[in-house]
Amino acid sequence: MGMRRLLWAAGLCLLPWIVVLGTTLPDGYPAQHWRLARTGFDAAEAVGLLATAWLLGRDDPRTPFAAIGTATLLFADAWFDVVTAGDDVVFSLLMAGLEVPLALVCLSVAAPRPVAHV
Repeated sequence: MGMRRLLWAAGLCLLPWIVVLGTTLPDGYPAQHWRLARTGFDAAEAVGLLATAWLLGRDDPRTPFAAIGTATLLFADAWFDVVTAGDDVVFSLLMAGLEVPLALVCLSVAAPRPVAHV
């Protein structure tokens, strides 16, 4: 099976699984190691931002990979900040209001640049 077919199959198989989860999971669940999970996630974002900046400064061809990975982390963080907000909705929206634009900056760094013809 080719890689493309494998990805299509995996994506399509996830669709009914999402329905199962959406109809069977409880609305609330106490999580163990929540502090470690949250700080670890933010640490990964910091490493991604720093790596992207460093690679960008070196004009390294791997920069888009770091930028896209970091953008993905930032978008995911914004999503979880908002949907798990509880009573801290305003603070969560403010955080997402910082994370989403920063993710868009990362994506702009990853965008292909036109080659100047001399």
